[in-house]
Amino acid sequence: MGNAAGGLVVSSMIYLFGVAALKPFARIGALCAFANVSAAMLIVLPDLGRPFRVLNLLLHPQIMSPLVWDVIVLNLYAFLSLTYLYLLMLPDLAASSGVLKKIAIPVNDPAGFSDTWAHRLAPVSLVAAVGIHVVTAWIFSTQGARGWWHTAVLAPDFVAAALASGTAVVMCVAVLCYGTDEKFQAAFRILAVFIATAFLIHIFLMYNDFVIHAWYGADEAKDILAITLREYGPAHAFEVLAPLLGVALLLSRRVRKTVSGIMTGCLLIISGIFVHRVLLMPAAFNQMPLSLTPLGSPNTHWSVPIASGRYHPLADTFVTHHSYFPTFVEILIFTGALSFVCFVVILAVHNLPVLKKG
Repeated sequence: MGNAAGGLVVSSMIYLFGVAALKPFARIGALCAFANVSAAMLIVLPDLGRPFRVLNLLLHPQIMSPLVWDVIVLNLYAFLSLTYLYLLMLPDLAASSGVLKKIAIPVNDPAGFSDTWAHRLAPVSLVAAVGIHVVTAWIFSTQGARGWWHTAVLAPDFVAAALASGTAVVMCVAVLCYGTDEKFQAAFRILAVFIATAFLIHIFLMYNDFVIHAWYGADEAKDILAITLREYGPAHAFEVLAPLLGVALLLSRRVRKTVSGIMTGCLLIISGIFVHRVLLMPAAFNQMPLSLTPLGSPNTHWSVPIASGRYHPLADTFVTHHSYFPTFVEILIFTGALSFVCFVVILAVHNLPVLKKG
């Protein structure tokens, strides 16, 4: 979803703020947005347990369920990104022959029609790109048993991190499609500055939340913070240092003149944001959310033992601390979704007028 948001933001900036240098990448941005949001929609199906349960969401939606919000905003965003991509390709579709020409809207001035409606949809696209991450953050922060997610910073931090990684994905696809010709250097510089700004905002918001947890947090809050900074210290260092190195590389004009340099910088940023997303889990799941204060000991907190559901004479029947790690099935689902994104992008680039001619 983060990559989806970044793609449409890049496309909408061209028409909303007049960033003409990015125009060759407009279609790539919309395509990346559609491919990634489609994969995000597929990932909702395993969350339901059984794919056919999606009918319950459509026929009997419970508006108080965050999952319903997610389904609504994902479908709207997928429709919007696909519409935006179609409008941007319309001039080339109208000028082509065969099947592609048949799907083009019969208008007198396809180029003018495309630009007019791209301008009109740009504000909506920008709001929608921000909106999908606000809803995603609400899905986390409304889980009452997970204190790690109870923060108003989560929504803007999701947006900032998503814009950094999503723009890096667009930059990767753009450099693979167009190379590093001099005529694209201005666009790459703008994308690099945008990525750097979004990531630095993300770092500020993340550590702002850490400071509040450490300063005013109760013992439980400090224990949760320690999980990220102590138990997962190397991963936390990577989520900060790898993107910072990637930003430094992308801000270098000499690096931006090589495909390998841009790819390395972008992959460092994407991998760092990915580790940040993974680290949302341990601090929320590893610590028992239920605790009590023994009578007469107001400064002492005991975790309420939760039965594991298994009994063995030599094993601990009660669980007070989890050790979360993605299961093989979860890794397989993620790999499948990632493969689907790559497949959609490659298929579209080879069969549709996604790349700007000239």
